[in-house]
Amino acid sequence: MTSKAPLGLVLCAGLSKRLGSAKALVEVGGVPLVVWACRHLLDAGCAEVVVVTNEQLRSNLGALPNGVQVVTNPEPENGRTGSLQVGLNHLRSRFPSLKRVVMAPVDRPGWRAGVVRTLVAKTGSSCPVFEGRRGHPVVLDNEALQSVLDAHPNTPLRDLVDFQAVEVDAPWLGLNVDTPEQLAELRRNEGNLLAYFTQGEGI
Repeated sequence: MTSKAPLGLVLCAGLSKRLGSAKALVEVGGVPLVVWACRHLLDAGCAEVVVVTNEQLRSNLGALPNGVQVVTNPEPENGRTGSLQVGLNHLRSRFPSLKRVVMAPVDRPGWRAGVVRTLVAKTGSSCPVFEGRRGHPVVLDNEALQSVLDAHPNTPLRDLVDFQAVEVDAPWLGLNVDTPEQLAELRRNEGNLLAYFTQGEGI
């Protein structure tokens, strides 16, 4: 890992109770969302990507891109910050001087590699914004990483980090995949989302 290359975390340890099926395995263009997230992070220059998942889903993730590791959150019910802590502890065990991480929840898929490049070009912690709406992925700087690691696992990330909002080209930034209704919306727009994933990038 170079001194300037960030590392990536994809969070997919949630139990998907509202959706009723694993969000990470929802497909766009025949490719699972977890694979899209990993590809985008690697294409954006992340030196390595770690997927944080639960024990049940881990054996069903299938083949992930080269440069991706998988770790298990033994207590996924603790929420997203708990999963983020699992991923950060894994990264810090391997990279003690870790300073910067890009975190992407798998159920917020409306972004691509160019969004990450725009975020990491800024200093500090940052989040994307499109037409006034904030979203994911987010970049966590060293101070934010420590705040997360010191927090209770149920603490919302917005209560721990003051993110700089960065304008990006991300018309699908508000897309969530938490409920059957939201999954149906993704299906209605799948072709457009796939085109956004694969077309030329920039803002």
